[in-house]
Amino acid sequence: MAAILLTGNATLDIVQTVDHFPREDEEMRAAGRRMVRGGNAANTACVLAGLGHAPRFFGLFADDAFGEQIRDDLRARGVNINGCPVVEGDSPLSCILVNARNGSRTIVHHRNLPEPACGDFRRLPLETFDWFHFEGRNVEQTRCMMETVRERRVDQPVSLEMEKDREGFDALLPLADVIVASRALVTARGFSDPAAFAAALRPQIPQGILVVTWGEAGAWGFAPRGEPVHVPAFPPPRVVDTVGAGDTFIAGLIDALVSGRTLPAAIEAASRLAGRKVGQWGFDGLRL
Repeated sequence: MAAILLTGNATLDIVQTVDHFPREDEEMRAAGRRMVRGGNAANTACVLAGLGHAPRFFGLFADDAFGEQIRDDLRARGVNINGCPVVEGDSPLSCILVNARNGSRTIVHHRNLPEPACGDFRRLPLETFDWFHFEGRNVEQTRCMMETVRERRVDQPVSLEMEKDREGFDALLPLADVIVASRALVTARGFSDPAAFAAALRPQIPQGILVVTWGEAGAWGFAPRGEPVHVPAFPPPRVVDTVGAGDTFIAGLIDALVSGRTLPAAIEAASRLAGRKVGQWGFDGLRL
């Protein structure tokens, strides 16, 4: 069991299942509705708890009823949220349509809440953690947090999620040991394949590990030395829910790497776990 600190976002997700994606101005009836806790780092923390680790989430919560619901959900799933500021405001909210035909999801997100501050992060007992993970958002404050970890850690790894491109993002890259980039970010930067993206990024992360997820095409891993690694996707017999598949992949990757597995084995474990996730609703009961 590892003590893992995850810094990022926690939201309330309103998930509605529809039998097809709606056309503009179409009125339709949903086949089902769920209101659940979401957010990349929060989801990853819950999966890690289910895998037997001791995750701690750091982020900002609103003082509204939704914020209380999100906090209660995290606690119920074994995620420590001590030290998270609670401020006046509205909880981040995602409205998600899941297409029952193929499991794809379309997300509309609203956030009207400040991002967590580095000063609050510095008060955490950073020396007690075995791994640090950061969502790639709130770049200025995240850079301060990652630099703080660099100052106070011994040799604990630091991972960084690159899901969406943001101004100043590249300043975070040298501060991470493991970087997980999404296909959406890679293509947004003008690259059509993971290898070209990895080659362009390597000067900024000379000693770092880069993992690129590519949906149904699987995932690639690039270490400072050695050949690139490609692992195929492991789709379930039926795709049910793709919401949080990337968050689950990251949890599987951290679980495998913190347990001492090789990069190829870690990517395979993460891909298998993500495949199981898309074959079920939610995150409960996920196992390697």
